[in-house]
Amino acid sequence: MEKLEKFETNPNNEEEDNEIHKIKTRRKNKSKNILIKPLYIILIILLIIIIYIFISKISKGTKSNLTQKYYTVLIGDIGGIHSRIRLLNMTSNISITPVILKEINESTILFDSLEKLIINFTSNIPPEQKPEYAYIGLPGPIENNCIITLPNIPHWRLYNGTKLGIKLGFKKFIFINDFVGNAYAIQTNLEEKKDYVVLNKVQPKKNGAKLMIGPGTGLGMGFLLKSENENDGYYAIGSSEGGGRDYAPKNEFDLKLRNFIKNETNLDNVSLEKVCSARALIPIYKFLHIYTNDKDDERSKFKREPILARKIDKFNDYTKLNEIHELNSELIKKGLSNQCQLSRRTLLVFIEIFGEIAGDLALFTLAYNGVYLLGRLTRELTPLILENNIFMNHFKNKDHFWFLLERIPVYLIQNENIELIGITEAARRSLEEIENSNR
Repeated sequence: MEKLEKFETNPNNEEEDNEIHKIKTRRKNKSKNILIKPLYIILIILLIIIIYIFISKISKGTKSNLTQKYYTVLIGDIGGIHSRIRLLNMTSNISITPVILKEINESTILFDSLEKLIINFTSNIPPEQKPEYAYIGLPGPIENNCIITLPNIPHWRLYNGTKLGIKLGFKKFIFINDFVGNAYAIQTNLEEKKDYVVLNKVQPKKNGAKLMIGPGTGLGMGFLLKSENENDGYYAIGSSEGGGRDYAPKNEFDLKLRNFIKNETNLDNVSLEKVCSARALIPIYKFLHIYTNDKDDERSKFKREPILARKIDKFNDYTKLNEIHELNSELIKKGLSNQCQLSRRTLLVFIEIFGEIAGDLALFTLAYNGVYLLGRLTRELTPLILENNIFMNHFKNKDHFWFLLERIPVYLIQNENIELIGITEAARRSLEEIENSNR
């Protein structure tokens, strides 16, 4: 009874405890609020910053596109057989794709001069689309914007690009060696399978040299060099006329082939492009027919498709490039389809020679960043090159240096617009320089 009375004598204890609990709870909540408020503020600030950056980028991009200067530019890829010309609406911004306003593909032989070809292309262009700038790729050496020689278009006269541009009403008229144009192209974002195939899976050496080689009407070559300094920007492009170098036979077969071509084409000497270009297929075909028929072993002889055989047997004027092109097209078609054994053997011998020459040049330049095989003829022979290892076997067949060549990647370019891509890239860089100099 005493305990109960004692308890009842302190009725305020429970109220005090409740009050203390409330005070503690308020303090705890106040502490939480003190911590939470800064977090909310930080999150809000971060959100504002993100939104600001996003809006700035959109505004900058929109403003850039709105203020970006557009140019009407004429692009030309001139070959010994075909000439392709485009009229582009373009900018110096690499991320903005040029718009093709007009395009033609003409036979070079039909025009007496480059000037007439350009006039023919621009004659019916609306006044608002008249080009201000022209960039023309040509198969020959260019010096001080002058054509030095055009061995594969001998009926054209030589020009000073600056004077021709003034005559035709251009602000700028620039000549570019065709393989210098290719060098610009392989520095763009080409995609495997879409633009090229790889013949040997080798990791390219960063900043190493690059080599280009491609048989067309002649044998084009070029190279790219870059220092170890990654901040140097673009590769330095080196043009070449190495296709005019003398061909060196490696065995008795090569020697006999060389002598046959020398006599067949009435040459004083036989250069690389006389055995590795579009002009070489017919002489190789004729030589193989004679060479195999001289042997007693019937198994070494190749059957010929009669109609094609008659056409090639009577052909003897190697200045007629259009006729050479037509015969080559038929020879390649029948060789790839195996309708003519001798045509197929001709293509295989050609690929062997191509591989040997490419291997020689790869050793000369140590092109650890890649050897690029270019040109219309290369693209046409792609199925046969991929079907077997003939090209790569002859590419690497260099005595005790084979192990170096195994470390060099080889790319076979498939994009038929590669030359135009290159000239367009050269034009873009030129426009970029013009804008920088005007700032």
